[in-house]
Amino acid sequence: MPFLNVVDPAFDFAAPEVLAAQDAGWFADSPLGPIVLRHAEAQEILRDRRLDHGGDGFLRRDGITSGPIYDWWVPMVVNHDGADHRRLRGLVGRAFTPRTVDGLRPFIRATAEALADEIAGAGETEFAGAFADRLPLAVMSELLGVPAADHDVFSTWSSDIGLIFALAAGGDTAARVERAVVGLSGYIDTLIDERSKHPADDLISHMVAAWQVDATVTREELRNLLVTLVFGAHDNTSHQFSNAMVCFTDHPGQWTLLRDRPELADRAVIETMRWRPSAASVLRRATEDFTFHGLPVTTGTFMTIAVPTAQRDPRAYPGGRAFDITAVREAPLLQFGAGPHYCLGSALAHAQLREALPVLTRRFGPPAVAGEVSWRPPIGTHGPDRLPLRFAVAA
Repeated sequence: MPFLNVVDPAFDFAAPEVLAAQDAGWFADSPLGPIVLRHAEAQEILRDRRLDHGGDGFLRRDGITSGPIYDWWVPMVVNHDGADHRRLRGLVGRAFTPRTVDGLRPFIRATAEALADEIAGAGETEFAGAFADRLPLAVMSELLGVPAADHDVFSTWSSDIGLIFALAAGGDTAARVERAVVGLSGYIDTLIDERSKHPADDLISHMVAAWQVDATVTREELRNLLVTLVFGAHDNTSHQFSNAMVCFTDHPGQWTLLRDRPELADRAVIETMRWRPSAASVLRRATEDFTFHGLPVTTGTFMTIAVPTAQRDPRAYPGGRAFDITAVREAPLLQFGAGPHYCLGSALAHAQLREALPVLTRRFGPPAVAGEVSWRPPIGTHGPDRLPLRFAVAA
């Protein structure tokens, strides 16, 4: 059985030896347990009721049994099933209706144009900070009602909390996540108090009103939902933007193709998410002993889906080991999960890239890396923390 050291900072889910392991079988061994490499088996795992999201077991694996991270993670909506999951998801689900997402599109386009104006005057740009972080932060703030003056500190917290899935990387990861959880929780508490006294036309006000009137959730559950919403709506989308730009630095002809054929924007979004997903790994925990495609799985075992690898599986995506924005990809993406736990924010993430990529391709020529790129750990939320780019002059 192949062994993949997925916690090595230099590990690459799309490396030739990883794709060779995928050709050889559906899983490999790793320091985290079985790593699922093929799309079909990954889809089964996402829907298999003999597995859950891991709850406190995920934290215990990394030595966290109490404290702020534990108090946020364990009661999180994804760690509930059945009636409790439907109750919590129902409150936050109103943020991501098609009407809400479509209503944000003019704001997304206008913000993308304004950020592109700044890039146009800068020559070289650090794209992660200049665009990839700021656009989803502005959209999330517009949705929630976070004042622009608080964006910088809010951005740091919402980015660091995304390291929760990379605890196994060690270092100062747990300390950064804990600071982010404490900071965001306190900030959200302040916003709840403010909206209780002075409601506005924003999501937090609507959720506070539902909490006060319908009493379907407790204040602690409301805070947890909002902190989780911040984490999901900003960090993953920010890294997906940077990952998309890396795709185009490697394939400049596809950038030019999108400029000439903007009707390909929806396919381009799907293809960048498939090729370089921001959620590089998705895990599930066995709740009972069973055998999965010949592999004995014991209770408590974590099955980790190698999302970038599985999303290049040619068994699911014909021609899937090539980046092609003209391709029609019928197999579903894995990074958003499946079934009752399918990511609520997927449509909003798609809308942001869908509106922003045509702005960038119209305004600029193909991007090229202009300096050293620094990356998040390969597991968890993955993408560049720093992405210096130089854009060619648009033809």
